[in-house]
Amino acid sequence: MKKVLKPYVLNKKFGEYYLPVRFQNKLMKLYCEEKSLTYSLPTGEIVFGNNYIQLKTLIKNLKKGEGLLFMSLSVLPSENKLRSIFINLLKKKKIECHFVFENLVIKKEREYLKINQFFKLIKFTK
Repeated sequence: MKKVLKPYVLNKKFGEYYLPVRFQNKLMKLYCEEKSLTYSLPTGEIVFGNNYIQLKTLIKNLKKGEGLLFMSLSVLPSENKLRSIFINLLKKKKIECHFVFENLVIKKEREYLKINQFFKLIKFTK
């Protein structure tokens, strides 16, 4: 059985990118097809404010054998404390995460360090 990926999309700028949701969906679907993964319907975040209510709910409701699909690491919270909360939730549930732009797959607990390394590099280059 192919792994099912649950896409998480934002209808606002993330990092240096802004892609309408329909393009994010198309790119994510192509990613899944290329990797022989099953694409599921996406979950979109509420645009108002800097909240991640839908992401938290998505993580909470993932079933065994399902993973998460993001356009970029930049979709995750830039604030360390909030990002750490999500990373800990992902590690606790052993969720496989795919990041399209970075061509990165995180499967093991120690690989989650790559997320914080990415944000340190971004902060350093600004």
